[in-house]
Amino acid sequence: MDYNDYHYKQSHLDSRGHTPTRHSWDESEVTIGTWLVVLILIAIPFVGFIVLLVLAFGDHNENLKNFAKATLILLVIGFFLTMLGVGCSY
Repeated sequence: MDYNDYHYKQSHLDSRGHTPTRHSWDESEVTIGTWLVVLILIAIPFVGFIVLLVLAFGDHNENLKNFAKATLILLVIGFFLTMLGVGCSY
């Protein structure tokens, strides 16, 4: 009897039972140079927001995706807090 005979849900398999292909950059360590480029691009107005969207929802390293998602969440929270502050100041 095999593990699969119990029909456990295997989250790492897709609907056809195949392991999704992973690219080498998905698991590799993010270098200091990559972080520098990402941080410089994020610092550019408007371009930084687009870079964050591409990193968060594109096919990139998991560390970069999580960083971009967290940064977008903080940007949205900051935007709403700023609007609340501006609205309360009148």
